[in-house]
Amino acid sequence: MNQIEFLPSFDEYRKILRAIQATGKCCDYKTAKGKDKFIIMRHDIEFSIDRAHALSLVESEENFQSTYFVQITNNSYNALSRRNVAMLHDMADRGHQIGLHYHLNGQLDPVTVRDGVRDQLRIMSEMLGMNIDTYSFHRPVKEVYYYDISIPNTINAYSKDFFTYAENVTDDTKLEVKYIADSKHRWNYGYPDYETLMKYPKIQILIHPFSWTPHGYDNYQNFVSLIDEKHTELIDTLTDEFQRFREVRGRILGQE
Repeated sequence: MNQIEFLPSFDEYRKILRAIQATGKCCDYKTAKGKDKFIIMRHDIEFSIDRAHALSLVESEENFQSTYFVQITNNSYNALSRRNVAMLHDMADRGHQIGLHYHLNGQLDPVTVRDGVRDQLRIMSEMLGMNIDTYSFHRPVKEVYYYDISIPNTINAYSKDFFTYAENVTDDTKLEVKYIADSKHRWNYGYPDYETLMKYPKIQILIHPFSWTPHGYDNYQNFVSLIDEKHTELIDTLTDEFQRFREVRGRILGQE
């Protein structure tokens, strides 16, 4: 399969958003259902709500709305912290959709997974104070039959309405819904330019916000910058909450 490497900068992202808008096929999951043509933009938040929030601001500047899927069992961020809840509410207030990004955590039984998704949707809805009824899966495996999981009054981003399951996909594989993803700083299923977006009637695009920055780092430097951000976040949290940390902060950071 043809793989296209790229540097995920905000300028590059604006080009993609404008190409999508030029097709006239922009939809969210609810409005796409039953349509003959659509392009859905989806974001799975893996490591940083800050970066997702920053990308949502770029979208708002371009008058574009998309869906952001959030984990609540993530080791890298607490989706239910006051600060992150405020950012998610700001995103929702600007017209973006918030959904659940369900981490399988080794679960392989489809019934267990279905019940876990149902429970986490309820928890998110109650804790965020908004209706969360859309979900995607983090690193789904075929044993779970994730594309067939169905919960009343909810939307599975991998259901047949929005995603075509196939093994060993190549450039020639015929799919009802074209899937494009930015994994590993590569476009593995086609580059989302205007020509490609017009070629396929139905498209779902997956973007990972942690990869996208104003600068457009390569894979190595992107991880370096992400670790620096998380380090700063921890230092700021300790500073805000502990007098005894403030007393030794300078020494720990090598500033004394």
